[in-house]
Amino acid sequence: SLSYFRAIFSLYDAKFYVKADDDIYLRPDRLSTLLAKNFSHPRLYIACMNLGNHVITDPEHKWFEPSSNLLGDKYFIYGLGTLYCLSTEVVEIIAALKNDSLRILNNEDANVGLWMLAFNVEHVDTAQLCMPECTENYIAVQMQYCGACDIEKRMVDLHDSDICSKN
Repeated sequence: SLSYFRAIFSLYDAKFYVKADDDIYLRPDRLSTLLAKNFSHPRLYIACMNLGNHVITDPEHKWFEPSSNLLGDKYFIYGLGTLYCLSTEVVEIIAALKNDSLRILNNEDANVGLWMLAFNVEHVDTAQLCMPECTENYIAVQMQYCGACDIEKRMVDLHDSDICSKN
C-alpha cells in the first residue's frame, strides 16, 4: 500500500487516489460523481467502513496478524480493501513518510485504517462501495459475496443485467 500510494502520487495529480481490488464490478461514472462532491475536510478516507472485526491470532489462518498483541481482540474502524479513496492531502502525507516510520500490519485494509487514525482524517462511510448486488445507486459490487462462484462468469452476468449496466 505504501509503495502503491507513493508511486501513484508521483505519477498523477488528482483530487483523490483510489485503491480497488480486481474482483469488483465498478461503475466509474458513479465513483466520479461521489468524488466530485464538495467535502469540507481536506483529509478524507472514503470507504465502506468496517468496525469490530476480530483480530486473527491463529498463525495458520490466511489473515493472521503477527502484531495482534498490540491490537487487542478487535480491529479499529477501517475501510474494506475492496475499494477506498484517499484525498490528495492524505496521499501526500503517505508519500512523504520514511519507510520505517509507520507500523505495518499484515492485513492491508486494517493497515491503511491504522494510518488514517494517525493522520486525523475524516472517515466517510458509504455502503455504495461494497454492495453484494447491483442496486439503483451502487458504485461497486464485491465479488466475495458470490462465494465459490466463477468470478469471471459472475462479472459477465452482472454486466449483462439491466440493473447493473443499463441503469
